Amino acid sequence: MDLFAYPVSLVMKFWHWVLSFVVDGNSGLAWVGSVLLLVVTVRLLLMRSMYRQQYSMRKMAQIAPKMKELQNKYKDRKSPEDRQEQAKEMQALYADAGVNPAAGCLPLLVQIPVFLGLYYVLLNFSPPGKSIEEASTMTNGAFDPEQVASFLNAEIFGVPLASYIRMPQEVMDSLHPGLVREDILMLAVPLFVLAGIATFINMWNSFRRQKAAKAAEQEAIAQVDADERAGGPVVDGEVVEVDGEKPAAPTPATTDDPDGDVDADGKPIAAKPGDKPQDFQSMAESMTESMNQSMKIMMYLFPFFPIVGAYFFNFPIAIGLYWLTNNIWTAVQSHFFMEKLEKELPMSSREGLPPSAFM
Repeated sequence: MDLFAYPVSLVMKFWHWVLSFVVDGNSGLAWVGSVLLLVVTVRLLLMRSMYRQQYSMRKMAQIAPKMKELQNKYKDRKSPEDRQEQAKEMQALYADAGVNPAAGCLPLLVQIPVFLGLYYVLLNFSPPGKSIEEASTMTNGAFDPEQVASFLNAEIFGVPLASYIRMPQEVMDSLHPGLVREDILMLAVPLFVLAGIATFINMWNSFRRQKAAKAAEQEAIAQVDADERAGGPVVDGEVVEVDGEKPAAPTPATTDDPDGDVDADGKPIAAKPGDKPQDFQSMAESMTESMNQSMKIMMYLFPFFPIVGAYFFNFPIAIGLYWLTNNIWTAVQSHFFMEKLEKELPMSSREGLPPSAFM
């Protein structure tokens, strides 16, 4: 855990040092400011990669019809050589679009260690089993004993930043004479509830936009299938010419169609019970649906984590400040990213997505 904690404490120490030139370094304002500026530092460092994540997701959805066309091209070609050729064309499609399917991993991989490091640092200003007097003589990451003592004396609205809901009474007495649990609850409860609400709002907005985007993407992919059955792109109910030539009319399907795709009227035939997925696309859609269900469950459970953590995991007041600030930043950043992407990467329904997708 020290691997995560030391860099986090170093950033906090830097900002506390900077703020000490503006306000009293021993004040709660200086220490609250160092926590908030830690959020700013991490999010600024991640801003470019997070924008690239949103850009890549948006671009991936934009090229979904082309990916469907590629899958249709190879749907009856099952040899290893054909599969290899399909993979090469898929990679070329990604490269031409300038997207990376794994672009969404980096921001999450960075933010989790930062949170764990911050939790470890803030909790160890007043480690379990140690009195305040003992803690004041110990180091904590990059902080020396003098700075540890300064943090332990820092308060916000009369409540120590290091305090937590289930702090033992004897520790509260040594931390701040006269401090009672009701004082901590008066600040901790609304703080962590607001953090949970902010988390839910961000996750709900993300889920809602992804769901709408997926529906638009599926509509565009369905149009690709309809074009293929019609023998070419359809505009206003008529098959348009391609390169100056009228596409050949499709061979009328019969109820004896060996593939079982359409009936005599060209309508899709429902899959029979027990049928296996015909291709990778079916498997991918099944996995996507499963992931959407998991995300929906997380959307309702994860917002309770700051509230549960405040009680069961002894999240100090400073953690609540970090959590709330981080979610406010996420909401504001998403708004500006949305506006920028609508100008930089507009999408029509034929390409697959409305402008509000994947933000």
